Amino acid sequence: MGRRSRLTIVCPAFDPQLRQYTNDFSQENFIGKFQFGKVYRGIYEGSEIVVKIWEKDNPHYIVLPGDNQRRFVDEETLYQYFWIHNIFHPNLPEFLGFTLDRSHGQLAVLYAMNPLDTLHNLLQKGSLSWPQRINIAIGIASALEFLHQIEDPLNPPYLLCNLCASHIMIDKDYKPVIYDFGMISGGILTDRTELTNQYVDGCHGYIDPVGARPGAWSEKCDVFSFGVVLLGLITNKVYTEEDFTSGKPSVQEWAWGEYRQQQSHSSKHNISLVHANIESEPLFYSRDGTKLTNLAMQCVEYDPLKRPTMKQVVSYLLKLEIVQGHGNSLGIDQIPHGDHATDLANKLSGFSRVMLKRSDSLLMLSCLYGRHLSPFMFWQNKLFKSHTSPKFHPDGHKAIQVFSYEDISALTEGFSEGNIIGDFEFGRVFRGKTAGKEVTVKIWKIPERTYVTCEYERRLWDELVLLQHPKFMSHPNMLKLVGYCFEGKQLAIVYDLKPLDTIHNLMVKDNFTWLQRIKVALGFAVLLNFLHHPVPHRIQYLVRNICAAHIILDQDGFPKLLDFGMLAGGILPERRFEKFHRRGAAGYGHYYIHGDGPLERRDDVIAFGEILLSLISKNFVNQEEYKAKLSVPGPSRSQFSLVNKNFMTERGFSSKDGIKITKLALECMEFYPSGCPEMKKVVKSLMKLHAVRNYGDEVGIKEMLS
Repeated sequence: MGRRSRLTIVCPAFDPQLRQYTNDFSQENFIGKFQFGKVYRGIYEGSEIVVKIWEKDNPHYIVLPGDNQRRFVDEETLYQYFWIHNIFHPNLPEFLGFTLDRSHGQLAVLYAMNPLDTLHNLLQKGSLSWPQRINIAIGIASALEFLHQIEDPLNPPYLLCNLCASHIMIDKDYKPVIYDFGMISGGILTDRTELTNQYVDGCHGYIDPVGARPGAWSEKCDVFSFGVVLLGLITNKVYTEEDFTSGKPSVQEWAWGEYRQQQSHSSKHNISLVHANIESEPLFYSRDGTKLTNLAMQCVEYDPLKRPTMKQVVSYLLKLEIVQGHGNSLGIDQIPHGDHATDLANKLSGFSRVMLKRSDSLLMLSCLYGRHLSPFMFWQNKLFKSHTSPKFHPDGHKAIQVFSYEDISALTEGFSEGNIIGDFEFGRVFRGKTAGKEVTVKIWKIPERTYVTCEYERRLWDELVLLQHPKFMSHPNMLKLVGYCFEGKQLAIVYDLKPLDTIHNLMVKDNFTWLQRIKVALGFAVLLNFLHHPVPHRIQYLVRNICAAHIILDQDGFPKLLDFGMLAGGILPERRFEKFHRRGAAGYGHYYIHGDGPLERRDDVIAFGEILLSLISKNFVNQEEYKAKLSVPGPSRSQFSLVNKNFMTERGFSSKDGIKITKLALECMEFYPSGCPEMKKVVKSLMKLHAVRNYGDEVGIKEMLS
């Protein structure tokens, strides 16, 4: 994200290094607060830096266990991605290094920056000149346009979601730098715009009243926040957390009152909210004051459709008289005239990607990925105190519950052997009880070394996001979330499910009937078809680690997908740039394919074919085994059946179904893409079976397709 060619600092220990850089966190080095922590000045090897520290306790915003770690990882991931792809913008920070002490939950990021102060503090002091304010406005607008328009056909735009004056650092050259990304959404990161339980909606005083509603987040939310920042620049007004606590009107509320009052006495072209002290400056033009007032009010319009885009904002700012007449003194490369203003806006928006000289790239990669230098290898176990989240979100959806590890132990009766359901790819699954209600508890087992930063924590975060998305909450074959545990290396999730058992355990049992197996096959096919359905501007969801142990049945025999540990696409990151050390569950699909090649639906379809074949044969199978069977001289493939003979006398069985299912399973397991059906076709084929057409109520068609 910045010009620096290497990651300079990787600190495994939190306090010693940071105390050294910040002079023991002295008051003289304290700059201010950001949404989730504090910011300090520091010195590293003779150069000034900025140290940003996340804090677990926050009086103004809810911080649940794992929240800050997720924000930290998102920021580190974004820097890593921008570094690899040589993406740079001058108003985004230069990433210098990071430190993470897992044993105490302490996190910090260090930026190569020569800080003067935050914009919030400088506005309170009223010390900025008019040209400096214009330069700051253009820089922030340009950075936002850059984030909104980084072109990737598979990913939505980046949305900051928490822009405010406290998150804008001004360096000693008066260049603005947006330094916090604690709520960033989209791009190569998770898209959080449609989540129901957004318990943090942005920074108080800068929150878009429309965007704070579930499912209403868009680029126009950042435009609204920028409008508040712009109002602060022209009026010297800022909004503090104390103002919010006391119920003081926000800056935009005050501005609308003033604007309408002036509107009743003069035309729109003469309204100005610029502070009187600013109007007396030599480079101030009254028409610029009017233009900026109108622009700010357009940005904070209640109706998002009436707000401009950031591209329009940049173009508008570059046409100000002060920019046209004094561009060089503002540090702009060229003075725009007429139509050239739009061209310069595009230039400033960051579509050009600067190629950086990186003589020591191997050092940085070893810091990010290596086993020896990464601070994540120094993490130790530490139990957080138990947290309690709000019982209900204001929109009426029940919020997730946060469990302590002690709670998880109690749910499972001390992880008793009698409550073990089985293993999944990344841990173990238990039966449990909470408040007299039976639940399913999944616990991750984190190895000493992993190949991706916070690999297992990311799996937990992805699952929490997915299971709070309205689209998935309403699907009958998706698990319902109760809560989670995040305490150091202790990660768990609790589902609202009274479990019957996993397919892995039921597969070989004689009392697992033919109709029950058809019910599982159809239900899981419907779920995969749902996941594979195309999503606008994104790749479809891909499970990538389907296996019998990851399909669990409820008491009515309906299948649920139990693990999402390698799910990619949709609102989740595709993770093409991350090299996971494996790509699926052992024995299923393309487990032995390594590297960062393209993700394909057929990986899921192949694994489904193996599940289907296992269901009808009452045996755990793989592709190679049945390819060998098919090579033996005998009946043609069109009349070939691999159904276990014990099913042939069962209620609902048809020999034609056996042949059809065998053929369908083998088609799913076809290696070449041209022969591998889509899940939509698979569902249609299963719907035509005798068992489904004649025993639909038992199979549960209505529930599956509701």
